[in-house]
Amino acid sequence: MQDETGDYILRSRKQVIWQLIQTSAEMRILIYFVLFALLITIFTVIFHGLYPAFEGKPVDWAQSILFVIQTITTTGSLLTYHSDTIIILSTIMMLSGVIMIFMVIPLLLTPYLVAVLRSGPAKRTPHALFHHTVIVGNGELSRALVESLSLSDNEVLIVEEDENAARDLARRHLRNAFVIWGEYDDPQTWEQAWIRNADFVILCESERTTASIILGIRGITSARIISIVDKLSFDRYLRYAGAEYVLSPKQVTGRILARHAVLNPVGDSEPAIPGLDRLTINGEEFPEKNLRLIHIPVMQDSKAMGKPLGVLDLYGQYGIIVPFLWKTGRFISQPDPKETIDATTSFFLFGKADAIRRAVHEELEVDREQIGHAVIAGFGDVGSSAYTEMTASGISCIIVDAKKYDVNEVIGNAEDEEILREARIGEAQFCIVALNNDDVNIFTTLMARNLNPGIRILARANEPSAVEKLYRAGADYVALLPQIGGQTVGRIVLADTVTVLINLPDGEMVVLKHARTPVNYSIKDITAKSGVRFLGIERPAEVIVSPHDTEELHEGDAVIVAGNTEQLKKFIRLF
Repeated sequence: MQDETGDYILRSRKQVIWQLIQTSAEMRILIYFVLFALLITIFTVIFHGLYPAFEGKPVDWAQSILFVIQTITTTGSLLTYHSDTIIILSTIMMLSGVIMIFMVIPLLLTPYLVAVLRSGPAKRTPHALFHHTVIVGNGELSRALVESLSLSDNEVLIVEEDENAARDLARRHLRNAFVIWGEYDDPQTWEQAWIRNADFVILCESERTTASIILGIRGITSARIISIVDKLSFDRYLRYAGAEYVLSPKQVTGRILARHAVLNPVGDSEPAIPGLDRLTINGEEFPEKNLRLIHIPVMQDSKAMGKPLGVLDLYGQYGIIVPFLWKTGRFISQPDPKETIDATTSFFLFGKADAIRRAVHEELEVDREQIGHAVIAGFGDVGSSAYTEMTASGISCIIVDAKKYDVNEVIGNAEDEEILREARIGEAQFCIVALNNDDVNIFTTLMARNLNPGIRILARANEPSAVEKLYRAGADYVALLPQIGGQTVGRIVLADTVTVLINLPDGEMVVLKHARTPVNYSIKDITAKSGVRFLGIERPAEVIVSPHDTEELHEGDAVIVAGNTEQLKKFIRLF
């Protein structure tokens, strides 16, 4: 028994030593240096014995070790030799030296030296910051936030408590944001983030971490605090802690997915989330004459089906324009009049509210019985938000989820063909794929497209890499969750600069800007200087859709334009 215990202890010690050698770079370097010293010692002893015997000359220990080191390092020795034995020994020494010095040691030392010499992430900014935005946390949402805030000239600072993540963020945002590394519960971190001078603090961490940070900073900053949460059920706690806004990208994503299915020319009467893609552009004093930008899907059997856009002639008939559209999963900016409208098409309509209502009623509406139902795969935060939006617009929905809910539901896996058939996917007009797993969403999209080739599929993506795959699987529209979260928060932060009406693919946006000072430019001048595309102008006495190049801008005009980030920056600086 004692022998077995001793063997076990010996094996355990061997295992610990082996794991230490395998996982510790310092231990491996020490072992190789010991082996290298041992090799020099062995060669010195051998040379000290063989040299006098074969060369007939005396040699002391100091000369012997010097000869071995010079030979191993291939620098050459002052001792002469002619015998074959010493020549062979010298050759072996040199080969050993090449292997040890020029191969093994660099392989061991280089990663270690790189790790030692590599500069850590910054602990402070190079200068004081004022009126900046502080983003706390790492991930796709932080990246989307930085992109959304690029319209503003105010600086952006990211605070991250993980050293490696902070280093990666600094490399990624080298030109468009500062990044500092520090513990969230360390007051010095927030002092070095110039939190007292910030205009906004955006928190992208877990709800517990977010609450702790808010309670730690709210006494030292007057910044508006925005908390981005996974579940809105934590809203009241985080507001109590000090957050001014508590937003859930999942809720917004669900609403946006539904709005690619809902035929509603009125838009939002009370938008719960700022910046959704159907907004009244100006005040409500004369709502029917106000400009609106509305997203409308084309329904099967509507009058517009099968017509080229030019033949439909919405501008000639109603005075409204189609500045963008989606078709078969492609976003088309400035669509060609020859573009034929089909069931995969959805319009962005821009014009007066009453004109849009008439156009939708006469060209796009179908009987309620013809709309059919929607299948919603997944009833989490995204799916339930889409369900609320769809049912409020009068579209019946069948939920597919593994859990039981008090709704019209088929319980089961959305990847199961029989479950989808039970949900009558073959008869459905829409399918919203809203699960929390991108691989499941992709496969569900494939199945839905196969089971109903004419269905309109609106899908959620959690990672950017899934977006293109979902389109290839057959989705008509894909909402990237972190991007929508970043855009939603970006609209709040940018409100004093511009009102972002829509974030479009490829970095384009539609924005509204009020001319608060006298303007001495025509539309042609501003377009030449900035490259933006004018959609409309709203004034107290008139509304202009698709204004002519010669139109002059006046102080107080509400100007609606489209363009990419660089174009919009130039446009903003002109006002």
